[in-house]
Amino acid sequence: MARLKGVTAVLVLACLGLFAHGCGNDDSVTQEDIDDAINRVQEKERLRDLQQQVKELRKKAKQGSKNGNAGNRNTGNAGQGDGYYENGSAGGPVSTCATSVQVGPNTSCDFAMNVAGEYGSNPGASSITAYSPVTGEYYTMSCGAWSGGGTVCTGGNGAAVYLP
Repeated sequence: MARLKGVTAVLVLACLGLFAHGCGNDDSVTQEDIDDAINRVQEKERLRDLQQQVKELRKKAKQGSKNGNAGNRNTGNAGQGDGYYENGSAGGPVSTCATSVQVGPNTSCDFAMNVAGEYGSNPGASSITAYSPVTGEYYTMSCGAWSGGGTVCTGGNGAAVYLP
């Protein structure tokens, strides 16, 4: 029995020793661990910043499509637009016709294509006259550089044709 108590005591001491050794391991953080943690935090911050930038760009793009580049239009009475979409509001969306020609809310694509043809025949002209198959009338359009790139030709009734 004494021998059993001795073996048990040795086993208990051995277990306590192993337990103490396991608990006493050096759990200190290395410089590499610190650097890794810093890099992960910086990557998360960059990701958050990029996500915020994407969110802001989407918001601006959405606002731009609602406003339709209204700040770039000259809707003065320099001539008569074809007035096809007369009920369109100033500053409404810009629609795209064929071959990258775009129109304002008061302009038909048929008229815009005739404006594009006239301007193409007279590149750099500040004023052109184009026929509207919708109204059966000719209209004078004033043309100039467009801040969105290319050329814009505008006339009365808010007609606007954006050329590439």
